[in-house]
Amino acid sequence: MPRTLIIRNQLLSIRGRMVIEDEGGQLAYEARGSFALFRPTWRIARGSQGVATIRRKLLSWTSTWMIKSELGNFVIRRKWWAWRHRYRILGGPFDGATLNGNLWDLKFVILYRDATVARATGTLLTLRDRHTIQVLQDGDAAEIFTVISMVTLHLDRQDEKKRSRAEKAEHETGRA
Repeated sequence: MPRTLIIRNQLLSIRGRMVIEDEGGQLAYEARGSFALFRPTWRIARGSQGVATIRRKLLSWTSTWMIKSELGNFVIRRKWWAWRHRYRILGGPFDGATLNGNLWDLKFVILYRDATVARATGTLLTLRDRHTIQVLQDGDAAEIFTVISMVTLHLDRQDEKKRSRAEKAEHETGRA
């Protein structure tokens, strides 16, 4: 039976915080970022138990995220030169899985061995990033993998927005 989770960014959080709730509105997982200038570490916890840590690889041609989790270590790498956001999982129990987004980042599908692990839909025109996630495969591993993946996708989106703002500011100062 599918399990529904809702992930949202916490507004006005200095270090960063994402809350993942179950369908009843109860806290299921929480992701918190540590304060760091270049490469913060994000930690995902279920209650008081740590589930995973996520760090962005600094020198890479494309967005690459290093994951250490209770499922094992793996990498989530964004495909270079893709019209839509596409990611590939390297290593770990879901080696070869893909995460595919639509053009506006409102929908994501996680596929592994020709089966859909999870589906996520975002909300248009809101002040915060929010996605409703349906975990379609049974088992704790599929749920944890989905949570890690969606937190990583939110982090990648945040990084992309920061780079876009920096490029825009650089372009505007170059014209002046």
